[in-house]
Amino acid sequence: MRASPVVISGNNGAIIRNVAFASSGRALEIAVSAGKIAEIREVDAPVEWVCLPPLVDKHVHANRAFTLAGVKPDSFEHAIALTMELFSSFDAGQYALHARKLFQRAFSHGTTGIRTHADLDGVTRFAAVQGTLGAAAGMAAKMSIEVVAFATERLDPSAANGKSLIAEALARGANFIGATPALHANPRRSIDAVIELAIEQDAGLDLHQDEHLRPERASVDYLADAVIRNGLQGKLTLSHGCALSMLEPPARNKIIDKLLRAQIEVVALPLTNLYLQDRGSGTPRQRGLTCVHEMLDAGLEVRFASDNVRDAFYPYGDADLLDTAYAGMLAAQLDSSAALVRSICDGRLELSAGEPASLVLMRGTDFDQILSRRPSERIVIRNGSPVEIHA
Repeated sequence: MRASPVVISGNNGAIIRNVAFASSGRALEIAVSAGKIAEIREVDAPVEWVCLPPLVDKHVHANRAFTLAGVKPDSFEHAIALTMELFSSFDAGQYALHARKLFQRAFSHGTTGIRTHADLDGVTRFAAVQGTLGAAAGMAAKMSIEVVAFATERLDPSAANGKSLIAEALARGANFIGATPALHANPRRSIDAVIELAIEQDAGLDLHQDEHLRPERASVDYLADAVIRNGLQGKLTLSHGCALSMLEPPARNKIIDKLLRAQIEVVALPLTNLYLQDRGSGTPRQRGLTCVHEMLDAGLEVRFASDNVRDAFYPYGDADLLDTAYAGMLAAQLDSSAALVRSICDGRLELSAGEPASLVLMRGTDFDQILSRRPSERIVIRNGSPVEIHA
């Protein structure tokens, strides 16, 4: 058995040896004391582990995970129909069961931060929100989990009961407001409704926006204007944004500039969007991914996340962020190790002395090797203490 890189040194301290940050490749020792990083020093030693900041999966649907009943979708619309049919009779306990499994699988791969969208509409009402919150509470010692009150295709935030259901979900413990404006009859009116609610509730927004490939239907431009007009800069996460990739460069660049001024974080979902967008007969011609390179070049914060795991929208996966980063690298032709690490570590690349000793170690000599092999040997450390994970 190979020796662990974590050596307990007594007095609530430890030394992490034979590691390197993904950005440098230089061998390091990390001294830990009282749950914090006391010192990081370069050493003359072999690199056997890559040290990453905590892995954060910024967009999942935990209450839907592992629910696929054998029928694979033939389109995005078919996936919606399958989902609505399946969940028409789910109760909070069933949602909790699936959410818990998703959290456990994600943690087994080293993820310790998750934002999950919990379904909310007139049929499911608060069952998915309550089930997800319950499952999250059970994982609180291992993971930090944020819950989005996600108004599904069946709940237009601008409808009579839309805002009231979302507000009640927030009162019950949800952290963010979520919605799918492009799937409603009047996307701009739906955007206005969630903006108003975010102001009323002093809550952040995480919207599924323009998850399609029809540029004439894109409403992200209107969304960015609304954020700036209402002073909500830095309070919105935009997920998907597939239609942006179909715009001509001048229009696309104008919108990206607005997203930057609105301080909007973008989450790209390579696995689900590669699977569902431009799906039909024959080989798809469009990747279905948003403008990752152009956004990064402009200075936007861009994340890769798992989205769906073995449900009607994506019937594969295991909530492993290395698989997601690998898919994002291929789909976007993104070779920057730094950008890829930041995409799955909530914008972070390295650790610093004085901060909490929370990190993940992966067996390998550099990030290219890690991404190529996606090794099962991983060690999670939270506040200075190794946490056992089971792949």
